[in-house]
Amino acid sequence: MEVKTFTSRQFVGITTRTNNHYEQTEADGKIAQLWQKFYHNYTSLIEDQATLYGIYSHYESDQHGDYNVTVACDSPGLLERVDNDNALQICRFSGGRYLSFAAQGEMPQTAIRLWELVWRYFEQSDCPHQRAFGQDIEIYHQSNEVEIAISIL
Repeated sequence: MEVKTFTSRQFVGITTRTNNHYEQTEADGKIAQLWQKFYHNYTSLIEDQATLYGIYSHYESDQHGDYNVTVACDSPGLLERVDNDNALQICRFSGGRYLSFAAQGEMPQTAIRLWELVWRYFEQSDCPHQRAFGQDIEIYHQSNEVEIAISIL
């Protein structure tokens, strides 16, 4: 893991609201359904080398409260559809100071295991970083490589 500074950016994607309690069960989980909907409806509009993102924002409180999840991309083909598709929206990523974790492997299992590592890290009593609960981001650099960047104070 390493501390990084990200610049603000703009993405286009679809959003849902959920919490970690719902995500513990396959029946209630909304994140997997959101990714499936995104792939089903929008992959034909995305260039082959485009990067996909999962943006976590609008935290109600902390990791136990509700939050928004946006599956997004910065693809021009997707941006062109925003005005004609009510599900798509422009998402502004504010950037800032982040603690970045990365892993490679089969998705989504690798991303799930990486999130578990993130939670364990921040639960440590002597953790040197504090989560800001601003915006967190998953960056899918390749189909088998994910980076999770957590906003920190």
